[in-house]
Amino acid sequence: MYNNVDGKTRQDLEFLDVQYRALIRVGLDIGAIRGKDFLNDRGKFLIYGIITTYLQYGLILFAVHIFGVQIDKASAALSMFNQGSLLMLKVSILIFKSNRLLKLIWDMNLLATMANEPERETWLSENRFSKVIGNIYSTACIASVILSISIPIIFMSYEHFKGLEVSLKLPFDGEFPYEHLGIPIFILNYILSVIYVYTLLCWTIGIDTLFGWLIHAVSGHFRILRLKVEMAAKKIDEHGNHLDFVQDIGAIVRYHIKTLGFVDALNEIFGQIFWAEVAFSCLQMCFLIFTLNNGSDKRMIPFNAMVFTAISIQMMIYCFGGEKIKSENEMFCFDIYSKFPWEKMYPSEKRMMLLPLQRSQQDAALRGLFFELDRNLLVYIYRTAFSYNTLLGAMKE
Repeated sequence: MYNNVDGKTRQDLEFLDVQYRALIRVGLDIGAIRGKDFLNDRGKFLIYGIITTYLQYGLILFAVHIFGVQIDKASAALSMFNQGSLLMLKVSILIFKSNRLLKLIWDMNLLATMANEPERETWLSENRFSKVIGNIYSTACIASVILSISIPIIFMSYEHFKGLEVSLKLPFDGEFPYEHLGIPIFILNYILSVIYVYTLLCWTIGIDTLFGWLIHAVSGHFRILRLKVEMAAKKIDEHGNHLDFVQDIGAIVRYHIKTLGFVDALNEIFGQIFWAEVAFSCLQMCFLIFTLNNGSDKRMIPFNAMVFTAISIQMMIYCFGGEKIKSENEMFCFDIYSKFPWEKMYPSEKRMMLLPLQRSQQDAALRGLFFELDRNLLVYIYRTAFSYNTLLGAMKE
């Protein structure tokens, strides 16, 4: 925690700089500590929201009108529409739950400040790894946006310099008012399209990498918990120190309660987002796969391939994040059994271990209404997406 130049207390953003920069550009501030300050710039957020809604309308209108004629172009438009709808829902949920979100970030950082040196290094290693994942995901998303914006300009420039008839093309197909007025409206729609993809870029980088950091933060606390178990066991095993046993077990139980509280808070804040992520991403991956296989506009293949890569990384962040939490909890449960030298412990100490043993078997899973986030879910998403792709292929034929 630190104070800014105005003397206001703010979040510790040492490992959240990618998330902070992405969200502050669209008027959201994860450095705040109160929900009412999360929406940092209402005017900017409103402008981006209006432009996003306008482009969403153009995309769905185009897809509805052309679906029965050119299903490949409709699929490309629906892919963008799905991503926009998903991100608008995510942002709305996080704004509504901003108090709980900011409190969760604060509480996890605060608990980490109480760590000793080995525990602090464990916490930092998890944070560093989450930063690497965030940078990889950001790069994939930025590459997708650059391709979407630049490819139409490159082809229109090529046609112009070759003396061919220039076909005016936006970064994605849509149906917008007053298109018949020609180049001035085309330029306006192109600028709005750039702002639209920029808004989606900031939202997706900010929200998804923030979730990734939260996962690694919870994992870091589980690893600290396991270190506490190891140190408590060593005191008895190597030094025959039974004096600190009650205090150590109490500290382990209290830390475990707080860590499981973080998991519950993640479910409470992101539960609806988990469900939407899976439902929308299945459809979006289906449309992307179909467009890559059957799209008539070969110029958009690099863009669609990069979007597919970004969506795949996005789903891995969520699904492997859930798997990571479950694995850390299971390893903590295993350590409780395996680390302590039961043969050297007093009967009273063994009885006292019943509480952490029972608590360690509590379930710690991330749930999206009626499913758990894990690697099995990721396989299910890919299978469902390819099944939808087969269905669309049959409809086209």
